[in-house]
Amino acid sequence: MKTRRILICLLGGAISAGICLAGRQIVYGFPQLALDNIAYLVANRLLLGFTIGISGWKINHIFHGGLLGLLFSLSVSIGFLPTDVVGFALFTLAGIGYGIFIEWLATDVFKASKI
Repeated sequence: MKTRRILICLLGGAISAGICLAGRQIVYGFPQLALDNIAYLVANRLLLGFTIGISGWKINHIFHGGLLGLLFSLSVSIGFLPTDVVGFALFTLAGIGYGIFIEWLATDVFKASKI
């Protein structure tokens, strides 16, 4: 197993979670953060990073990150649809972007090859 790649992807997931929390605060006018909101957001982005780190799919790395970002974001954002269509769109699109970011960070910046 490529421990280095997994750690880099987890770092990318943590960075993504921080950016996502900051973006959420800016978009929604700095509301008070509930612990459950922080937990699902951080867990989702870390799980995205971990999955990208362990995945061995032999496809283009940018497409790989975007596809996994879409799948993992939909697992949370689908719950926003009944009440917050804008939140659904933002969380899903951000997830795609974070997936691409994590994959780019691991593959292009740190040269950590797939398993």
